[in-house]
Amino acid sequence: MRMMILIRFIIAVCLMSITACQSNTSIDQSKSKTEEIRIENSINKNLDLIIANKNTRLSSNPTDYINANKKHYEEITNTGDQGFKFLYGELKQSSNDGLKEWIMAKACEDILKEKKPSIQWTSGKDWLQQYEKIKT
Repeated sequence: MRMMILIRFIIAVCLMSITACQSNTSIDQSKSKTEEIRIENSINKNLDLIIANKNTRLSSNPTDYINANKKHYEEITNTGDQGFKFLYGELKQSSNDGLKEWIMAKACEDILKEKKPSIQWTSGKDWLQQYEKIKT
């Protein structure tokens, strides 16, 4: 009888341990997804602020937009690898090739820092094509 109680106790402890481990994994995944969403929202907000700046609206030079909005641009580039993955995916999915795509490509390049490939590009989609040729 004691042996049966001991076996049941051991099984219960093992099951609780397994459940606790699974719960921690779910919490970690939830935190990771929340952080990913926070980064995506921050990048989108900062891109919108850069593009909508009234002081640069008439400029045809994308660098003027970045220079006039250094704080917002740095918030984008400080997102690291997660930010790069998001920007890269957005650039691939975009059917446009305008100012926003140019700024996203430049941010990708700046996030890569010393790992960035030495390529010449003129537009966001051009950067994407050049980068994909090199990375494969």
